[in-house]
Amino acid sequence: MLERELEIYLRDGKGVRRVFTYRRWMFVSLVAALTVLTAGGLFLWPYVAGQEALRARRFEAVGRLAEQKAAALALRERVRRLAEEAGRIEAFDGKLAVMVDAPRERGGVAAFPAAARLPGAPVDADAGRRLVDFLDVLAGRMAVEEVEQQELARLLGERKLQFLAKPSLWPARGYITSPFGSRSSPFGRGGDFHNGVDIKVPMGSPVYAAGAGRVTEADPMTGYGLRIVVSHDYGLETVYAHLQKIEVRPGQEVKRGQRIGLSGNSGRTTGSHLHYEVRAAGEPVNPRQYMLD
Repeated sequence: MLERELEIYLRDGKGVRRVFTYRRWMFVSLVAALTVLTAGGLFLWPYVAGQEALRARRFEAVGRLAEQKAAALALRERVRRLAEEAGRIEAFDGKLAVMVDAPRERGGVAAFPAAARLPGAPVDADAGRRLVDFLDVLAGRMAVEEVEQQELARLLGERKLQFLAKPSLWPARGYITSPFGSRSSPFGRGGDFHNGVDIKVPMGSPVYAAGAGRVTEADPMTGYGLRIVVSHDYGLETVYAHLQKIEVRPGQEVKRGQRIGLSGNSGRTTGSHLHYEVRAAGEPVNPRQYMLD
C-alpha cells in the first residue's frame, strides 16, 4: 500500500489487461481527508449535540421576555389611568374648595405626578425604579386627597346648611315696585323709610320661605295686615306682609322654598303686592343683598 506505484492486472479469456494503477499519493490523500473529517466532526459534535437544547432555551427566553413586556405595558397603562383619575379628582376638589371659600395652597392638579411623565415599559432596572418612585408619590398624594376630601365634605355640609338657612330666594314671582330705603310716601304725605321691598304679584299668588327656618309669628299686625315672621340662623329674620292667607303656624319649621301663604292687600296698602323684609340682629337691611337673581 505504501509502494510509490502499483499496477493491478486482470486475466480473462482475452488475455491479461491492466485495470487500475495505484499511486502512493492517493493513499496519503485519502488518509488526510479522513483525518480532517474526523477532527471536524469531533470539534463540532458538542454544538450539534446541544443545538436542540439551545433552541428550546432560546424559545423559552423569548416567551418570558414577551410576557414581561406585556405585563409591564399593562401595568403602565393602569398607572396612567390612575394618575388621570387622581388628577380629575383633585380638579373637582379644587372646585369644591372654591365653593366653600377654602382654596388649597398646593396649587391644583400640578401637585399630582403627571401621567405624561410615566416611564416607558419597565424592562430595565432604571425604568422600574422610576415607576416605583412614581407609585410612591401617587400613593402619598392620594392619602392627602382623602384627608382633604373629608375636610371639604365637612365644610361643604356646613356651607350647605348656611346656604339653605340664608334667605336667598325670591319670596314671590314678580318684580320690585318699591325698593329698600328712603322714598316718597305712597299715601301722598311727604317721604318715609321703607324697611323692605314691595314685590308686585297678582292677588292670591304663592308666597315662599326665602330660606330654611322657624316661624315665630303668623298673625295680623297694624299696617302689615296678615304677616309671617320666619327666624333663620345667623341672626336673620324675614317678614312677609299684606298676605291674603297664612298657611303656617308659629313654631313650625319651614324649608327653603316651601309655600307659606298667599299674597294679598291686607293692612295698609295701595294694591295687591307682597311686602318683604330681611332683618339682621333685629335691624332691617336691604333684602336685595340676599335675593339671588
